[in-house]
Amino acid sequence: MSAADHLFRPIQIGPMSVPNRIAETTYSINSGRADGLPDAPFIEHHVRKARGGVGWIGNETWLLPTPLPPGRAEEILPGTGAVGFAVYELPDFVDRVRAFTDAVHDAGAVAVMQLTHLQSLMCPSSESMTLNMDTIPHVLEEDEIGRILETYAVAAERFRDAGADAVEIHCAHEALPQWFLSPTTNRREDRWGGSEENRIRFVMEAVRGVRARVGSGLAVGLRICADEHREGGYDLDDMKRMAAAICAAVEVDYLSVDVGSTYGRPSYISPVHVPVAGFAPHAAAIREAVSVPVLYAGRVNDPEVAAELVSSGQVDLVGMTRALIADPEMPRKVRDGRTSEIRKCIGCNTCIGKVVHGEVKTPLCAVNPMVGHELEWTDATAAAAKRVWIIGGGPAGLEAARVAATRGHRVTLCDAGDELGGMMRLAAATPGRRAFLDFPEFLEGALSRLDVDVRRGTRVGVDEVLDAKPDVVIVATGATPRRGPLDGPNVVDFAQALSGGASIGEHVVIASEDDHMITPGVADHLASAGKHVEIVHKWLMPGSQIDRYTQGEIFHRLYSGGVVIHPSTRVRSFADRQVRTINAHTGADGRIDEVDTLVLSLGSQSDDALYRELKGRVPELFLVGSAFAPRQIADATQHAASVARLI
Repeated sequence: MSAADHLFRPIQIGPMSVPNRIAETTYSINSGRADGLPDAPFIEHHVRKARGGVGWIGNETWLLPTPLPPGRAEEILPGTGAVGFAVYELPDFVDRVRAFTDAVHDAGAVAVMQLTHLQSLMCPSSESMTLNMDTIPHVLEEDEIGRILETYAVAAERFRDAGADAVEIHCAHEALPQWFLSPTTNRREDRWGGSEENRIRFVMEAVRGVRARVGSGLAVGLRICADEHREGGYDLDDMKRMAAAICAAVEVDYLSVDVGSTYGRPSYISPVHVPVAGFAPHAAAIREAVSVPVLYAGRVNDPEVAAELVSSGQVDLVGMTRALIADPEMPRKVRDGRTSEIRKCIGCNTCIGKVVHGEVKTPLCAVNPMVGHELEWTDATAAAAKRVWIIGGGPAGLEAARVAATRGHRVTLCDAGDELGGMMRLAAATPGRRAFLDFPEFLEGALSRLDVDVRRGTRVGVDEVLDAKPDVVIVATGATPRRGPLDGPNVVDFAQALSGGASIGEHVVIASEDDHMITPGVADHLASAGKHVEIVHKWLMPGSQIDRYTQGEIFHRLYSGGVVIHPSTRVRSFADRQVRTINAHTGADGRIDEVDTLVLSLGSQSDDALYRELKGRVPELFLVGSAFAPRQIADATQHAASVARLI
């Protein structure tokens, strides 16, 4: 039996028969449930993975009601919520949820429902629950604890009636049970706190209450954090003892294990900088301490790594949630021997960073533009095959070519460079982000299989396009770094700094007008090369638009590398090795002396000259991705795929 074969062995978890070891663990990506119950978009988003061969469908968080006092409003924060309404009280709850569970079962998978109290309004103690939120909660009283425990039992019973195979009590990252488990957030001196024996009581009572309602006919699991990595919190040895005590005292069928928090370092949603399956040894240690199956979740985007975790006996199941968002067909491709066709997750955290905690409120994936459009986006053949020319081989051009070719068009893609990928190649040059090349490499493979005519090292002008007489032209020429008035001797832009296209001195100042990853990436790159780096950032702090699951990792790297950050500061001039600055709030002057190189991280500007020259001269003309407006990878791929579906 090969390592991969171990992934497809069934496993019995309590009364639940799971067909294989690949799990979509619970995550919230707003795929549907506009009225709180499963709807067509929700069902299609998750069941598509089951049809792709996933054995375990964890779907999305089911938020349980908080016992709010009369007159107290609900508290909804990014990724959390103290809500007073119980969705399981809706009259059509059972029928609507059963439509989902039936669809999961028809596709050959099991449906696991996570029961969650995810809020910081009512907690064990008057302590700040997380380091990135300064809200102080109401201290739960005895009767309020009892009412919360009752919600787990009632919800489990309703989900059992709706055809669920298992319920999972969320005891990790920002969930109320973790606040009881942790000595840093549970400072109580009654039977719910103090000693380790008392701190695990809440979790045990939640399980007992569920079992009293549903018996042994429904699998019951716990999602736990193996190590908080927080000062004053519990560590791996503590959790091994707590997990063993809980599993010995109450009927738990499995443990789902992650590591870290929703902020800081490490994050339980590991960004690209963290090695694949980097915290799997923690799950293996938990597995040695208990006698129930253990599922590991934490940046596993490679089926070979997943297979090794199972075949070596480290864990029993592997959560591959972001990998399955990127490619819901991944298990089937593995079984069919088509691993080279897998679209790998690149760990950019667009899916949860932007959707749950950012400005986007619909499903989104940087490398899979179909996410959030599962019902309306198909690979249907176009009404008529057209000759399509695409200029530019970055993520937008490559994705446009893939979708257009899939629809039956005859596609030619031209790129001026010898290597495809555009700005993604620069991103991959920064420390820890080599995996960003997985996406252009996947697209190159797809274009090869689709017989797309790819012309590298081909700079195309108006005459070449007109001579080819294409029916459709898609201009995806991307963007170029902004230089601005600071340009001059010993001044380079971020692309030159990352590509090695310019000489960089020992003392570097980065003039930053970028709130995403460019400034931190360039600083990390240069600091790793031994440079003394200082960031002069236009406003409050660089990296403000980086998702909170990545911020902790990247700032750890910057501070560990000796990078000096000057927030709320702008560069006025650079001459004679002196950078003159101005405070963004007071207007006060400042300076940094003995600077060898000024690196401009001022964002990018669209390279749309070819598009403007072609307007009115070809039958159909489109401008896509950063050539239209410089944004993020997901914006480019969504735009490009949408355009390719129009032709």
